[in-house]
Amino acid sequence: MTVLFADFVGFTAIADDLDPEELQMLVSGIFEDLAEEAIRHDGTIEKFIGDAIFVIFGAPIAHEDDPQRALRAALAMQRVFAEHAARVKKQLNIELGLRIGIHTGMVVAGAVRSVAEYGVMGDTVNTASRLQAAAAPGEIYVTQATFRLTNREFSFREVGPIEMKGKDRPVMAYALTGERATPRSTFDVQAPLVGRWMELSRLDLAYQSARVGRTEVVLIAGEPGIGKSRLLTEFIGLATSAEEGARASDAPRVLRWAFSRVNQRSYAGFIEPILVELRIDPNEQEAGAQVAPKLRELGFANPEMVAPTLGQFLHLPGSTEPSSDSEEWKRSMFIVVYDVIASLARERPLLYVLEDLHFADSASLELLWFVASRASRVPILLLLAQRAGPGSPEPRPVRTNFTQLVLEPLSDEEAARIIEATFDWIPDELRAKIVGRAGGNPFFIEESIRSLVESGAVARDETGEWQVRQRLAALEVPATLHAVVAARIDRLPPTARECIQLASVIGQRFGDRVLREAGGPQLADAVDELIGADLVLEAAPGERREGRYRFKHAVVQEVAYNTLLVRRRIELHRRVAAAYETVLGEGVKDFLPALAHHYLLGEVPNRAAEYSWKAAEQATAIHAHVEAVRLAEQALELFEKLDHSADAIKALYLIARVRRYRGENDAALSAYERALTIMEEHDPKSPDLANVLAHMAELCTRWDAKHPDLEGLIARGLALVDGKRTRETVLLLAAKSFMPRKGPKPSQSDWEEALATANEALAIAEELGLLREVSLCLDAVGYAYSELGRFRDSYERNQRRLPIAKSLQDSDELIDAHTMVADSALVLGNFAEAIEHASTARDIALETEKPRLGAHALHTEALAHLLAGEFAATLETAARRESFRTAGKWIRTLVVASAAAAAMDSADEKTFRDQLVEAEASPADLAAADFLTAVYGMRESESSYHAARSAGYPKSMIDQTLMGPLLVLAAARWRIEDEAF
Repeated sequence: MTVLFADFVGFTAIADDLDPEELQMLVSGIFEDLAEEAIRHDGTIEKFIGDAIFVIFGAPIAHEDDPQRALRAALAMQRVFAEHAARVKKQLNIELGLRIGIHTGMVVAGAVRSVAEYGVMGDTVNTASRLQAAAAPGEIYVTQATFRLTNREFSFREVGPIEMKGKDRPVMAYALTGERATPRSTFDVQAPLVGRWMELSRLDLAYQSARVGRTEVVLIAGEPGIGKSRLLTEFIGLATSAEEGARASDAPRVLRWAFSRVNQRSYAGFIEPILVELRIDPNEQEAGAQVAPKLRELGFANPEMVAPTLGQFLHLPGSTEPSSDSEEWKRSMFIVVYDVIASLARERPLLYVLEDLHFADSASLELLWFVASRASRVPILLLLAQRAGPGSPEPRPVRTNFTQLVLEPLSDEEAARIIEATFDWIPDELRAKIVGRAGGNPFFIEESIRSLVESGAVARDETGEWQVRQRLAALEVPATLHAVVAARIDRLPPTARECIQLASVIGQRFGDRVLREAGGPQLADAVDELIGADLVLEAAPGERREGRYRFKHAVVQEVAYNTLLVRRRIELHRRVAAAYETVLGEGVKDFLPALAHHYLLGEVPNRAAEYSWKAAEQATAIHAHVEAVRLAEQALELFEKLDHSADAIKALYLIARVRRYRGENDAALSAYERALTIMEEHDPKSPDLANVLAHMAELCTRWDAKHPDLEGLIARGLALVDGKRTRETVLLLAAKSFMPRKGPKPSQSDWEEALATANEALAIAEELGLLREVSLCLDAVGYAYSELGRFRDSYERNQRRLPIAKSLQDSDELIDAHTMVADSALVLGNFAEAIEHASTARDIALETEKPRLGAHALHTEALAHLLAGEFAATLETAARRESFRTAGKWIRTLVVASAAAAAMDSADEKTFRDQLVEAEASPADLAAADFLTAVYGMRESESSYHAARSAGYPKSMIDQTLMGPLLVLAAARWRIEDEAF
C-alpha cells in the first residue's frame, strides 16, 4: 500500500489575517481541490488532520500501479495548490507552500473505531508523515521503496538519508521532479543523481542570476560517463518544474543540442534549434518566405531587412547565396543569430544547452563565443558540456559571468548508493568489486549492473528479491567502461546487434528511414530492442531532423562501431551513403559533410570528392572557414588521386582564398604554388597561369607572404599578359609598384617609377570597372606618394579609397583604407582625424579577428594621441595591445607607450622597457625607445639620439609604422635639429 501525507505551510499566517468565516472558506476550497485530485487518481481520503491531508492508495481497492497513481496525484495536488497560493500571494502577500511525503509498505488495514469505518495504521503511515515534515514547501519526497517501484515512469533527484524518530537507521529520501514523457525500459538502473548537489547549487545560482537579466555561461567538463548530460538533464528538470503553477511566461525556454563525432554541417548547434523554435520546415519549398513573419512575432522592428541573412544561415530554399568574399556578411550573420537568440530570451528566460562540445566544428565554436561575448544583460544561461583533457576546445574570454565546473569521480560511498538504489540487497563483496572497478564513474556502475542482470548473474527470485545466481569468485566485472558496454552489445540477439552496428555507422543520431533503407525493415524494427535495453533513446524534438533516435551515450556508439570488422565497416558506410541519397532527395544538401564522410570511409573516392567539394563550397559561403579548408583539402587529395587536375586546381583556389582571408598568407601562397605546379604539368600554356601568378604577387607584396624570387615571378606574369589590359595585368603592375619597399635602399627614382607603375595599374582598373582592384591601386599610389614625401597627395588618394572599400564589404580593404587615411592625417598634423580613422580600423580588426592589421591601426592611434600631447590617452590606447599581440607594430606600440609614460613621469616607463626586452625587440626599436623617452621626459637626449642613428634610426625605419615622421615631429617640438631629418 502507498501512503501520501500532504501539509500546507503558511496556515498560521493566514489564520491571523482572516476572520474565521473567510479562513474556513479558503481552507475548505483548498482541501476540496486537493481531495478531488487524490480521488481522481483512485486514492482514498483517510482523514484531514488540521492543515494536513492523509491519503492511501491500494485500499480498500488495490491496483497494480498504486505507487504510480500516488505520485501522479501528488504532482496534480501541487499544481492546484500553486494556483491557490498565487491568489493568496496577490491578495494577502502571504507565501503558502505544500509539502508531501509518500511511502510504500505494509500497513494494518481494516475496520477501526466502528465496523463502518475503514482505516490504516502502522510504520508505513508514520514514515510517510515524518517524510512530509522533512520536505521543503513545494517538494514531494518519497522513500527508496516507492522510488524503486516508480523510477521507470518518474524522474527523481536524491535528497539523501533523513533521520526519523523511531528508526534505527536513516531513511533514504528522493525528491520527485516529474513524470517521464516516455517510460524507461523494464529493468532500469539509472539511479537518482548522486553526489552532485554542490554542482546543482552552482547551476541554480547561475540560473537565478540569468533570470534577472545577467547572461551566464557555465562550462561542465569531465571524463566520459562521469555524468555531464545527467547533471544537465536533472538541472533542466528542476528549473522547469520549479515554475509549475506560475505564469507560462516565467518558465524557461530550453534549446538543446549535442554535437556528433560524424561530420555534421557547420553551425548545426544553432541552425537546428532555431529551426525547431521558429517552427520552420527547411524542406518546404516556401520555407524562406516564413522567416520574416516569424521574426515579426519575435518583435523585430524590420524583419524584412534581416530575414534574407537568417534564411541564408539556415540554408532555406529560395535564399540567395551571400558573397563568399564578404567578411561583413559574416559579421551581420552572427549579429542576426544573436538577435534571434536574445529575442527568444526576452520572451522567457532561455537555457541554451550545447553538449559534446569536443565534437563541435570550429564555426559553431566561433559563433558560440560571439554570442557569449555579445550578451550581457539578457536572461540567457548558456550551459556547455565537454570531455576534459586534450582535444577539447579552450573557453574564450567573454564579457558575461563565466563558471567552469569539473566533475570529479564519485566517492566509494556515493558509488555504492547507486547500486543500493537498484538492488534491495547485494553481497558486500560484489558491491565492492563494482565500486572498485568503476573508479567513481556512474555510467560504468549502471552499465555493470545491467550487464550482471542481462547475463543472469543477478536475478529476482520468486518473491521479487534480488539474488546472486553465480559463485561470487566466478563473477567478473569488466575492467573498463568500453569492455562493459561491449559485453552488453555481444549479448544482444543477432538482429539487434546488427541494428546497433549499422546505427553506429550512421552516427550519434540516426533516422528510421535511413536505417530501413540501409538495413531493411526487419533490422530496423530491432531498434525497439535497443530502446528496451537502454542503449538507444528517442531523440529530443530539436534533434529529430537528423534522426528519430540517438545513442544513450557517445561511448555506446564508439564501442558498437569498433565491434565491426574493417571490410564490414566499408560496406556499411557505402550502404548508408546510398540510403541518404535515396531517402533525402533534395534535402541531401543539409547532409553534405555526412555524405562525404560515408563515401570516404566507404572507399568510393569519386563520390567522396564530389560531396567534399560541395560541402567545402557550402562552408565557405557561410564563412565556416576552418571546415571549408578541411573539406577542400579532403576533396583535393581525392581529386589528385583521381587525376582530376582541373578540379584539384579549383580546390586549391578555394583553399588559397580562404587562407588569405584568415590572414594565413604563407599557407595561401603555398596553395597557389601547388596550383601553379599542376597547371605547368598538365597545361603549360594555360591562360590561367597569369592569374595564379598575379594572386601570388599580390600576396607577397601587399600581405607580406614570402617568395624567394618575387621579382622574377612578377616579370614572368607580366610577360604572360603581354600588355593586355586585364585584371591580371592590374594585379601584377600594382605588385611591381610595391617592390621598392622590398629592397634594401630604395632611391627617389625607384619610388617615382613605382608611382608611374601604380598609376598605370589604376587607369586599367578604372577602365575595366574593377572596384576591388581600384582600391588596391589607390593604396599603391598613396604609398608611393608618402615615400616621396608628398603626404597631401597620399592623403587624398587614401580618402578616395574609403567609400570604395566600404562598398566592397571586405574587412581587410576597409581596415587598411582607414589605417592609411589615419597614417596620412597623422603626418599632416590632423591628429583628431588620425585617431578617428585608426580607432575605426582597430575596432573592425578586433571584430573580424585580424590582429596583424589591427596592430598597425592601434600603433597609429597611439602615435596620434602622443603627438597631440594626450599622454594618458596614449597609455589607454596602448593598453589594448594584448588583443593584437603580433610582431612589429605590437612592439612599436610599446615604444610609443614608453614615450608617453616618460612624459607623465610614470613608473610604467620601466615596465614598458622591460616588456620590450622580453619581446626581443630589435636594437633599432630599443634605441628609438631610449631616444623618445629622453625627449618626452625632457632629459638629456643627445647620446640616445646618436645611439638611435647608429642603430639605423630613423632612415631605415621610415615605413608603414611612421616612426620616422614621429621623430620628425618630436624633434621639431623639442628644437632638436639635424640635417639627417
